[in-house]
Amino acid sequence: MDLKPSVAIIGAGAGGIAMGLQLADLGYDFTIFDRSDGFGGTWRHNTFPGAACDVPSHLYSFSFALNPRWSKTYANQPEVLDYLEAVALKGGLDGHLRANTRIDAMRWSDRDRRWTLTADDATYDFDVVVSAVGMLDMPNVPAIPGAEAFRGRAFHSSRWDHSKSTAGERVGSIGTGASAIQYVPAIAAETAHLTVFQRTPIWVSPRFDFPYTGEQQELFEREPSAAQKIRDEAFDAYESSSFDVDADQTREATELAYSYLMRKVADPELRAKLLPDYPLGCKRPLMSRDWFPTFALPHVHLETSPIVRFTEHGLLTADGNEHRLDTVIYGTGFKAADYLSSLDVYGTGGRRLRDDWRDGAEAYLGTLVAGYPNLFILYGPNTNGVNSILYIHEVQTAFVRRVLDVMGQSGATAIEVTREAQDAYNAEVQAAMAGKVWLACDNYFHHPSGKVVTQLPFSGKTFADRTRDLNLGDYHLLQ
Repeated sequence: MDLKPSVAIIGAGAGGIAMGLQLADLGYDFTIFDRSDGFGGTWRHNTFPGAACDVPSHLYSFSFALNPRWSKTYANQPEVLDYLEAVALKGGLDGHLRANTRIDAMRWSDRDRRWTLTADDATYDFDVVVSAVGMLDMPNVPAIPGAEAFRGRAFHSSRWDHSKSTAGERVGSIGTGASAIQYVPAIAAETAHLTVFQRTPIWVSPRFDFPYTGEQQELFEREPSAAQKIRDEAFDAYESSSFDVDADQTREATELAYSYLMRKVADPELRAKLLPDYPLGCKRPLMSRDWFPTFALPHVHLETSPIVRFTEHGLLTADGNEHRLDTVIYGTGFKAADYLSSLDVYGTGGRRLRDDWRDGAEAYLGTLVAGYPNLFILYGPNTNGVNSILYIHEVQTAFVRRVLDVMGQSGATAIEVTREAQDAYNAEVQAAMAGKVWLACDNYFHHPSGKVVTQLPFSGKTFADRTRDLNLGDYHLLQ
């Protein structure tokens, strides 16, 4: 008998959409929960000026839903959001969405072999849970002393305050990561004064972003193979990337970024402040043609003295200067290494996932965790960094579907990865980290224990191959 368990998907971003489409095709009973009012996930939340994808548009899309009408090489946030919403609606997922519902906790019942999900005002019971909250779920807001005394406004870039423009204001931006490199140039010209507080300089390479002409879009629509060719070329470029610290590719990429900095920043003092002391790739690689020119504007200042505290009127730095500000923007990224930190998860025997992951998150194929039956994690531990995350979503959701099919075909009520399989896989992952560029500096890839918990040390294709064939010896099937 082929039984189909009920499935809760937490998160309506790209991962939740991919999972929903897999389940809808096979007639599963499922519900997608999201704290916001619609599909899109991080692309719904991150609406800051200049927000754009840093993966080529044709690759940042599902293989089964190519978009012939991408406007340019790297699509901006509204266009990516429109695409994801369109895919979800075309797939009929709107009827499965429970919006404005924040799931805070979930608990496995050993007796009932079901999960109970807890929201603010209700509980929900499901046989299976798929977490699609992703890696960029919890904004990282540093605890700077005196924040409550500041009389201006302060917000994280992923929760941009659109109620008032920053035009004409004295603005302070904390951080120089992937979001700041986009919104800082976008708002700089209209501010009265902009101070960028930099803790660590970043490598920046030129961004080759070009519009697609109407003729090209018509060609992509008429001949999908033309769009597929662009996608394949981008895919192959990612797959051929090396993350070894001593690889020629790493050296050449670092030299390219170095020469770009030398060409674009004439002031030797500013150039020295912007020059990293680690190889490119150790932190998230960034691309922009606007970042360096922004610092040539007379009212833009790069501040490298550490922030000590907030004052009523701004930020005080270690050199004793008070920077008077109307608005402070936290461009400080996300708690990427703290997987599922927005959820309180309890597994077999009441064990708690936060306790099991105290030394850093790990999972079998980045998807299943021993002690947590019928729980699957998309964009889970060690699945980041080697290719488009939408490709990884497709791989993982197909893997989840295959596991669910095995459950249904065997009549099992629960499935759980063995501790031995999980430990062996993660030992392999950590051994493969040796010599990787991610170990060459401090970054969000690391857990405080020192373990790299976000990055995948294999190619995307290798990961896909590993998920394709199920070894039933790696699982406990409970009838």
